[in-house]
Amino acid sequence: MPRIFAAALAATALLAAPSFASDGVQLTDQNIQQVRETLTQQGYDVAKVKTEDGLYEAYARKDGQKFEVFLNGDFEIVRTKKD
Repeated sequence: MPRIFAAALAATALLAAPSFASDGVQLTDQNIQQVRETLTQQGYDVAKVKTEDGLYEAYARKDGQKFEVFLNGDFEIVRTKKD
């Protein structure tokens, strides 16, 4: 019986590991909306939002130019890249 319990415990730990592997942001409808609102207030027109390297990545336009805008988990712009 202890072997079965130990095996079950080990399997549970292995399955849970991927959820702890990422310290980055999560892409939920609410978070996507927050990214859009934050960037709209800054004058961007957001086309798409995804995650990359633990940050939100938004594809957006501003003043006729394309940008990739990266935001942290607090929805602060940490980097912009002209596309």
